[in-house]
Amino acid sequence: MKTSFGAFVLMWTQLVSAQYGGGGETSMTTTTTAATTKSSSSLSSVQTINVGKSGLKFSPDTLNVAAGDKVEFHFFPGDHSVTQASFDKPCRPLSDSSFSSGFVTGSSNGSPPVFTLTVNDTKPIWFYCGQVGHCQAGMVGVINPGSGANTLSAFNTAAGSTTGSSVPANIQGGILGKESDQSSASTSTSASTGGSSTTSAGASSPSAANSADNLNYSTGVSVAGILALMTAGFFI
Repeated sequence: MKTSFGAFVLMWTQLVSAQYGGGGETSMTTTTTAATTKSSSSLSSVQTINVGKSGLKFSPDTLNVAAGDKVEFHFFPGDHSVTQASFDKPCRPLSDSSFSSGFVTGSSNGSPPVFTLTVNDTKPIWFYCGQVGHCQAGMVGVINPGSGANTLSAFNTAAGSTTGSSVPANIQGGILGKESDQSSASTSTSASTGGSSTTSAGASSPSAANSADNLNYSTGVSVAGILALMTAGFFI
């Protein structure tokens, strides 16, 4: 009788373990891996151009930027703009829908206004400041200049002989905000796509579903133990 009872208790414990255990760890690992992949694929590189920090110029005035990455124009004092132009017509908007920050009163207190532009491809992007006389004075730049005769030097020379400047009536093609706003947005995006948090040991924190599974497992084992003790007492 005692041998049959021992086999019964062992079988009962195995059934409870199979029902409540084992699934949580696999599910947690899968969730963490998927979240990590999503977070990595959604991140983009950000490069900075200072507007008017060192006189009537963009610093740097040339950047190479991958498609999908962003450029932040940080505005310093001087009421400048950044507006897209064509190579053949400097100091004039490329089109009615081309990007433009409008005229921005900059700041030197450590938190300048920022115009954020997302670069969609690697074609050359020519730009200028539309403030009176600034484009003609050499306040021009280019993203992804490429090669050939269309150089920034040639664009600058052509700008110097252009009469007048203009900008679109609206802010368009990018996002104008404070530097702190951009940082908060980046933090929020990172947090929302980061998935599971990690402990100091590098293991994923259990989700609510996994915690419930662990609780059910513990409860099941406890019930099995109580039943085993009661049954053992009966037969003894």
